[in-house]
Parts: sequence; C-alpha cells; structure tokens
Amino acid sequence: MSCFVSTFQAPLGRRQALAWTLWGSLALAAPMAQAAEPDAEQLLRAADQARGGGFTGLIWEVQAHNSGSQAEDQPDQRLRIKATAQASLAEVLEPQSSKGSRLLQVERNMWLSKPGLKKPVAISPRQRLTGQAAIGDIAATNYAQDYQARYLRQEDVGDEPCHVLELSANSRQTTYDRITYWISVRRGVAVQADFLSLSGKKLKSAQFEYGNSLSVGGKTLLFVSRMAIADALSDARTTLVYSRIRAQALASSEFDVGNLQ
Repeated sequence: MSCFVSTFQAPLGRRQALAWTLWGSLALAAPMAQAAEPDAEQLLRAADQARGGGFTGLIWEVQAHNSGSQAEDQPDQRLRIKATAQASLAEVLEPQSSKGSRLLQVERNMWLSKPGLKKPVAISPRQRLTGQAAIGDIAATNYAQDYQARYLRQEDVGDEPCHVLELSANSRQTTYDRITYWISVRRGVAVQADFLSLSGKKLKSAQFEYGNSLSVGGKTLLFVSRMAIADALSDARTTLVYSRIRAQALASSEFDVGNLQ
C-alpha cells in the first residue's frame, strides 16, 4: 500500500506546482495589463499646453470667421489673448463696433467689460462669442482642471492613432458639460472633440490643426493654429485661426477684475 501511495502522490505534486505557477503568472499579468492603460489626466495636461494651458505667460491673437447659411450678418472678429496658468484676458481688436471690449477669466470666473459699461459684468464661459464659438473656446484651455477624465479606447482619426477620453465637467462654470476628446498618440495634442450636453446629446464638434510652434525653456512645442467648430444640427461653422504666439512674463495686475474698467 505504501508503494501505491508513493507513486500516486508524485504526479499530483507536479500538477499542484504547475497550477501554482499558472496562478502566479496570471496574478502578475493582471496588474501589468492595468498599468498598460494610459493615464487620462496626464494625457489631458499635455494636450492643454498646445492650446495655451499651464504656462506662466503667453500672448497670441485669434481671428474668428463664421460660415454657413446664416453667417452673412456676423462680421469677423480679431482678439488678442493674454494667458497664465490660472487666468486669461481677451481684448477685441476688430470689428470697430466691438473694439475695446475685454473678457477676463480667472479660474472658473469670467467677466465682460466694454466701452460704455460702468463696471464689469459677470458672465458664463458658455455664452456665445460669435457663431459657434463660446467665450470659453477662445480662453486658455485648462481641461485638466475643469474636467474629470476617463480613458475610453484607442482609435484612428483619419490615419492618426488617437487616445479617446471622456471628460465630465467638475462644475457648471465650464464651457461644456461633457466632451469626447481625441488626443494623438504620437504628437500628444488634441485633434478632435465632440461637445455634449449633460444627457449626452451632441451639440458641436471641433477639429484642430497645429501649424504653430512655441519655444519655452529650450524646448519647441506644438501650438494650435486652427480650430474649426461645427454645429451638430446645421451647416453653421466657426473657424478660429491663431497667430503671433509668444511666451512673455505677465503682471498679475493684468488679471485683476478691479483693473478691467
């Protein structure tokens, strides 16, 4: 009997060892698979930079042009933007009828000042600037602060592989409630966005181009050159063209609402 038991236990021991080895491999593979998913917040912070977010001081100009069947009575606008990591100031340069109007954004608060107003008026970044562009669209982008990001998947936009993120607003003081955001795997910049209502209804979409560059700290970074915003239900379209980008130290007093008169 002892001889029978001895010959039976040997293969059982080998099977147990194999099972433990397989279990250990699976246990190690699980965290490795989880670690392979990109960090959505890190992707978002990097993409913000190419749209003016996170810098200590930047200046650029943006030209807004509307097209579509109802765009005839909407003149082009040109604005100068000054931005820091937490604030931005937009001044209207054209058309003449709006020249001198200024839009100040500090964190999630925004004010409008224009000739004839006795004091600045608090406004929402969701208010329309012109055509399909909201006021928040022309301010420095700080999605990493304003939205909670969740990684969805990877897919191509045209022939460019992209990370796809779902962004959910942290408050009602953001430009949009929800955004589906496509970020280039290779370049680290946003190439496409769908702007959604709280219920998930698509309101607008946007395409981005990066023909500009910016030198900061010895590095050359891509910077947005064009943002085309299209209405989801009509042929209305607004194109924002960015130019004259430069890094420059900016005084904090420029972003003081008390100096907005």
